[in-house]
Parts: sequence; C-alpha cells; structure tokens
Amino acid sequence: MKWIQKAFWCFILVWGLQASTAQARRSAEPGYGGGPFGIGVELGYPGDWGIVGKLWLSPVDALQPDIKFTGGQSILQLDCLWHSFRTLHLRSGSLPFYIGMGGDLSLTDPAEFGLRVPLGLSYIFGRRTPRDIYAQIVPTFWITSGSSPLHLYGNTVIRFYS
Repeated sequence: MKWIQKAFWCFILVWGLQASTAQARRSAEPGYGGGPFGIGVELGYPGDWGIVGKLWLSPVDALQPDIKFTGGQSILQLDCLWHSFRTLHLRSGSLPFYIGMGGDLSLTDPAEFGLRVPLGLSYIFGRRTPRDIYAQIVPTFWITSGSSPLHLYGNTVIRFYS
C-alpha cells in the first residue's frame, strides 16, 4: 500500500507544479470577479462532507482537490476537469458541463485507492458574484477495495473565489 500513497503524492506534486506555471500564462478565469482559486464546502459521498478547492489552469481546464470526512477517517481526492461552456447559454452567469479524471485515497488502515470520473454541471454566477455551485455524479472504481469495486457517488458544492 505504500506505493499507492507515494504515487498519489507524486501525482499531487506534478499537478501542483503544472498549476503554478499555468497560472502565469492564463488569460481569463472562469471564476470571474474572484480570480482563479475557489474554496468551498461539499456534501455527498464518499464521506459525509468535505472541503473542496478549484484552481483554473486555463479558461476550460481546472484542478479540483478535496478532502472528505466521515466517521473519524479522511479521504483525499484530486480531479483534473475539462469544461464545455457551449452546452447551455444563460442570460446571467454560465452553466458549463464538465468531465474529468482523478483519484481517491482513503486514509484507512490499510489505505485504499480509487480511480474516478466526475461528470457534472456547474453554475458560475455573474462577474459581480465570485462563486459557483455544482452538482456531479462520480463513478469510482476502488482498486484495493475488499467489497464491490465500482461505486456511484453524488456531490453538491458551493464555492467562493478569491
């Protein structure tokens, strides 16, 4: 299980380095008036609730780290998301569809690792209100699970940008 933890932290390090260089070349932030980084509260599974962030790397690509809490244990998540702003057009704000790929690391003994594919809709408020809300479904394949490896989770979030 140690190799899974090492692989997860290497993944976070590589994406973190990419995010720091991508931030310098960004031309627009979909977070609108608040900037490229948002943080919020997430409800849904796995876990009961969590703290979720979002860092826009480009006008359509973002990283979404998350830490979930349930029953005294924690689950770390990291997703790389791609957004399509062409799906639905609104008078105020925007409603992009997104899809991504990422991983779960359950900090249990022994640790468990899962691969996830988040699919969702995010409502990004207008330029004067730096926040978004989203709902997503996330098929997750737990590689090291002793039970059924495939699970379908749902989440909802409100996030503020700074």
